[in-house]
Amino acid sequence: MTESFLITLFKVIWQDLTEDAAYDSTKQNWQALQVVIDEIKNSKQVSQDLAVALEKCYYSSDKTIVETCREELIKSSTFVQYRGAKIYKPPENDTGIRKLENKSKLIDKQLKQVGKKLFTKKYFINPSDLEELVKELSQLSYEASEAKKKDAWNQLLQEVEKDCEVNLYQTRIRDKKNGLRKLIFDNFLIEIEPNEKLNRIFSARTYLILRNIREKV
Repeated sequence: MTESFLITLFKVIWQDLTEDAAYDSTKQNWQALQVVIDEIKNSKQVSQDLAVALEKCYYSSDKTIVETCREELIKSSTFVQYRGAKIYKPPENDTGIRKLENKSKLIDKQLKQVGKKLFTKKYFINPSDLEELVKELSQLSYEASEAKKKDAWNQLLQEVEKDCEVNLYQTRIRDKKNGLRKLIFDNFLIEIEPNEKLNRIFSARTYLILRNIREKV
C-alpha cells in the first residue's frame, strides 16, 4: 500500500470518526487530529501500529465484499464442467467470478505483507501529511471542506475499482449502509480496540461507537 493511499484511507476514516463521534465543532476536530500528529512524532511504535491497523481494516473489508459478491454470482449462475474446471453461465458471471477470485487471492497476499515494508521507515504515517489535513480542517470554508471529503472518498474508490471491473462489486462497495466505507470504519475501530495507546489517542468516544457496532452484530 502506497503512503499516499494510506493517507487517503486515514482521511476517510477520520471524517467518519469525527462525524459519528459528534465532535462539537471543526475546531475540536482539528485539535483532536493534532493529538494524533504529536503522538506519531513522539513514538515510532504508534505510527507503525496505526499504519498496520489502517492496512488491515482496508484489506479485510475489501475481502469481505469480494467474497460476498463472488458467492452471489455463483448462486445466480449455472455451470458446466470442462476439463475439470467449472464454466459459469451466463458468460459475464463467469468473467466476474474469475476477476473476484483473482482479487481475493491478491488481497490474501497483501494481508500477509501488512507491516513488513514499514520497519525501515522513520514514520509509517508521515506527520507532515496530517498537518496538511489540520490546515484544511481549520482554514477551509464548510463548502470547501465538504468538497475535500468527497475528493478523498473518490480517490479511494478509484484505487479499489481499478483492478476489479465487476458491476456487482462496484455497486456493493458504494452501498451507504453496508458498503466498503462502513466496513472500513467498523473494522478500524475493532483493530485499534486491543491497542491501549491507539484507543486513548482516538478518544473514549471510540468505545461508545464500538459498543454500538457490536450490539448490532
